Amino acid sequence: MTEPLKIQALEKVGYVGSCQSSPSSYASYMNSSWSKPTPERVAAHALAKLEEARQKDVAAHELNIPRIEINKAIHDRVTAMMAEVGMPSSWSEPDRKSRARFPKSIRHDAGYLQDLRREAKTGDGFEYATATYERLKKSYEEYAEQAKREAEVQRTKAQREREAEEAKRREDMELAAILIRYELDVMSTWSDVLEALRLKDKYLDLAIAGQRTRGDWSEGPWQVRNALDRFTIEGDTDKDIVVDLSDCLADFEDGRVFRDTTWNYDRLYGLVKDEQLLKDAQLANDKSRSY
Repeated sequence: MTEPLKIQALEKVGYVGSCQSSPSSYASYMNSSWSKPTPERVAAHALAKLEEARQKDVAAHELNIPRIEINKAIHDRVTAMMAEVGMPSSWSEPDRKSRARFPKSIRHDAGYLQDLRREAKTGDGFEYATATYERLKKSYEEYAEQAKREAEVQRTKAQREREAEEAKRREDMELAAILIRYELDVMSTWSDVLEALRLKDKYLDLAIAGQRTRGDWSEGPWQVRNALDRFTIEGDTDKDIVVDLSDCLADFEDGRVFRDTTWNYDRLYGLVKDEQLLKDAQLANDKSRSY
């Protein structure tokens, strides 16, 4: 004896339809009194909610599969029986809203077909739910990628700001140490420091003048000329230096001459006996040119 068929109720499918159309909308659900969620956290939360809804839809659909088969069998049995007894599957009536002399007929499905579609459902909307899931997942993943890129930009910016702050603090400490070492005014800038240190050694003064002119000779060799005016001759070496650099000034074309001449700035630096002074002056020279 064939087991009687009974109409099967289907589990709800379509939980993904309850997910937010925009992942950013989840931020309002995550806000707390002590912190605002980052876009990365919002993206992760949105994707988790979407996957949770998807799993519910999949689980419900798996339960519905055998039930849908039973309902389809009921559809087949009922329609076959109706056809066997000669019950028409549809009926027609004149269009009551039409004002035409001969109104068109409107076709209606038989009532039992409408009852079957309403009560014995053969579809649970899983295909539509799947399409919705795939559309939302693509949107959510794009949002997550954008959030990741923005977070990386922010992390890079924060890192640069930390590095700049550390460099500024280190520079301030270096400047403070030099001001104390040479008893200079606490309000002195790097340029002030360089000017003061150059006056402590005539070779250092000339070397820095030559090096700075090598870096920029757009206004001529005035720095070397001024340093020579301050230079005091105390021996044959000093005479050679004055002659050599004076020749450079006489035939000046560009600042590279103070790099290539006999008494170039590297050789002049070598005459500075105070290594600390040399180190501090070169640091002040670098720092003053960076502003």
